[in-house]
Amino acid sequence: MPEPNDELNGVFRPIQEHFEGWLTQQGLAQSTQELYATVGRRTLASWQGRDIPSPAALTGTDVTSALVSLAESYQPGSMRTVLTSVRVLCHFLEESHDCSGLVRAVPRIVSRRVRHVSVLPVEKVELLTNSPDPGKAVGRRDRAMLLLGARTGLRPVDIIALRLQDIDWRQGQITLVQHKTDVVLTLPLLADVGEAIAGYLLHDRPAGAHDDHVFLRAKAPHVALVPSNGLYDVSARAFTRSGISSQPDQGRGFRVLRSSLATRMLEDGTALPVISGALGHRGISSAKHYLSADEERMRGCCLDFTGIEPRRAMP
Repeated sequence: MPEPNDELNGVFRPIQEHFEGWLTQQGLAQSTQELYATVGRRTLASWQGRDIPSPAALTGTDVTSALVSLAESYQPGSMRTVLTSVRVLCHFLEESHDCSGLVRAVPRIVSRRVRHVSVLPVEKVELLTNSPDPGKAVGRRDRAMLLLGARTGLRPVDIIALRLQDIDWRQGQITLVQHKTDVVLTLPLLADVGEAIAGYLLHDRPAGAHDDHVFLRAKAPHVALVPSNGLYDVSARAFTRSGISSQPDQGRGFRVLRSSLATRMLEDGTALPVISGALGHRGISSAKHYLSADEERMRGCCLDFTGIEPRRAMP
């Protein structure tokens, strides 16, 4: 069975193994160790491709080159984490392998690409949520999940992870710990969402299932849905059935339902901090990109040419 470090040569493999041992000694969470080790391995592999003979020969230029190489494999939004990982590796190299000037070569900030917010009008959201086949159990399950996403803006990973005990039917609310932020979020259980979930639980959820997740696979084994595709298949099928076309950069995932809800709240005059709290953001800055979808208010921000009138061309 090949090992992850097999791609490294006799110069850089010992460094990677030493780095992994050093990470363990730092008392970091296992997931953080794995992240740093993965980025470290890719960084060392890029230096290996530049025929660098030893760690002592590394320079700030080599660090920059590695970051350019890593940027080809990671999304812009992930590069902040990559910078942190490379900075940790450089700190380790300076501390353990007689290197200098490497940490300073890692930039402190990274520019992020601003993506267009995909928004659907209310009538198209309704088409999407009503598109699953009501005559099939899997259709009724999918409708409940689509309604939950459309009415609450929950991320698909949290819809998949929702458990029976997270729903308080007496109080009419859902309380869960968000996967992305690890923050507790409490949301109202709206009438149509509650009816759809209750109908699925009472009539369509596989009987005798021992898994306590709300939404289960329709076919055996009757366990929680796999989060790998983020429920993309469910929403993509809804787009196809409803005949709603999407732009190439719009997407067909649950993110469209989430951004549509946020934009509709903004258009209704809901304050940005309230929207941020409802969507479970860590802070208000995470919700600011929804402002770009409010065309009416964005037009009010446009400036005229008062004071900067263009000069007329000379005859």
